[in-house]
Amino acid sequence: MNFEEEFRSHFGDKYSNVVLKEVVVKKSQGICTITFLYPSTDKELSDAEKKEITNFIKSKLEIEKLSLKIKFMRVFVEEKLILKSILEFFEKKYILISTYINEKNIKIKKTPIDVLVEIVASKRIENFFIEHKITAELAKHLKQNFLTEFVVSLQIDENLVDDVDIENVEISTVARPNKRYSVEIIKDIVGTNKMTRPEYISFITGPKEAVVVAGFISKFNRREFIRKTGKFAGQPKAYYNFVLQDEKGAIDCIYFSSKTNQQVMDSLEDSMYVLVHGNVEKSKFTDKLVLVVDKLSLATKDIEIEEKPKQEAKKKKTKNVVEIENITTLRQVDMFGSKVEYNDTINGKTYVVFDIETTGLDVSSDEITEIGAVKIVDGQIKEKFASFVKPTKSIPKEVTELTGITNEMVEDAPDAEFVLQEFYEFSKDAILCGHNIIGFDLKIVKRMGNEYGIDFDNEVLDTLNLARVSHLLVSNFKLGTIVKYLGLTLEGAHRAWNDAYATAEVLLKLCEKK
Repeated sequence: MNFEEEFRSHFGDKYSNVVLKEVVVKKSQGICTITFLYPSTDKELSDAEKKEITNFIKSKLEIEKLSLKIKFMRVFVEEKLILKSILEFFEKKYILISTYINEKNIKIKKTPIDVLVEIVASKRIENFFIEHKITAELAKHLKQNFLTEFVVSLQIDENLVDDVDIENVEISTVARPNKRYSVEIIKDIVGTNKMTRPEYISFITGPKEAVVVAGFISKFNRREFIRKTGKFAGQPKAYYNFVLQDEKGAIDCIYFSSKTNQQVMDSLEDSMYVLVHGNVEKSKFTDKLVLVVDKLSLATKDIEIEEKPKQEAKKKKTKNVVEIENITTLRQVDMFGSKVEYNDTINGKTYVVFDIETTGLDVSSDEITEIGAVKIVDGQIKEKFASFVKPTKSIPKEVTELTGITNEMVEDAPDAEFVLQEFYEFSKDAILCGHNIIGFDLKIVKRMGNEYGIDFDNEVLDTLNLARVSHLLVSNFKLGTIVKYLGLTLEGAHRAWNDAYATAEVLLKLCEKK
């Protein structure tokens, strides 16, 4: 029997409308605060009634080392309070949506039996609401806070335009970079591992694709199951499961083997150190996280990897090499010669603001033709990164007309593997930043990086989102519009270096202390 059941069993219907809202324990202050809600339509609880509930709680809880504080709050179902609660819900859980949903987008209507909430949004956001079941989640949140039934619906307005790319993006939290270390591959067992910087297992807290981890094997087993469907139905298939453990954690692993790989897999045994690539999923049977392996290599631990000689040779042979140089800017002082001060978004942090040009707009197949980037350290623009990239396919005429980049310009450029490795080294300890990069630039960089075993897992900041929460009075949030509004300049738009530098200036301008 849980606390609520005990409460109802003890008091019956006497306090049927009193609902437990939250229990907050602050060990540092030695306080446990329990908050109850009850409707404003009910008569106010008397001191005797409050004391009766408090004594019951004290009799059930063992908190000798903590001071107990009981709060009783009357709930008023008013439109202003409901609106405030809705906006706070989005700000805390779905920050990107909160940047353009305001009180004008929300309609609230009280009925005798419930409260109707209608949210007006653009067509583009509909799938995100459906995928994350936001209307149901919001209705539940409101019921918990106002003790009445809520019906939340989404109304699509075809005329609304949303510049934020929210498709396939989890925006409730900001991903932090996982700590990585270096290993050296001795021999590939299954597949070919190119990524030699595994993350620590303890940083994996949920399902995740393209995971690279390393550790010692234990509890290594080979098993078989009978296939029920497909061409080989009725035939056995081997699979291997084992535990992989590094110094910070452990995870169950499973590998479904083809016949050709069974012999090499059978050669593995406990205590071997391996590098593993695969997808982390939740087990259907135990609800634990399981790494489904697709690549596995014998490795050695904590070996510093030297740059490959072939990359050096490639760098010397190309005409258009990666350009990395120190730069200075006059923007870091104001018109009176005083140093510009920034807020905590900038102070003490390093950003690499980047932009790419590509062969087209398909994030699943098009390739990078140019990368431009600016490194900002503690509010100071320090370094420039610029390079053409030689794609494996031709640049279409219409793309050349937009970017000015021709096939002749990239003919002697370094290939993508080399440039991305250089860009990784340039940006590995920084927060990646760009304008509207989440749905395009970042996806292409990550996809092409994964092809060469380079994992861009940096923290990310999008200046488009930053501009939205800054409430700029602009007709749209395109880079050129924002640059003009802030009194900056953008020369040579649709060239990576120019766009990256302009975005860096936008970032700094938006983060100036007022």
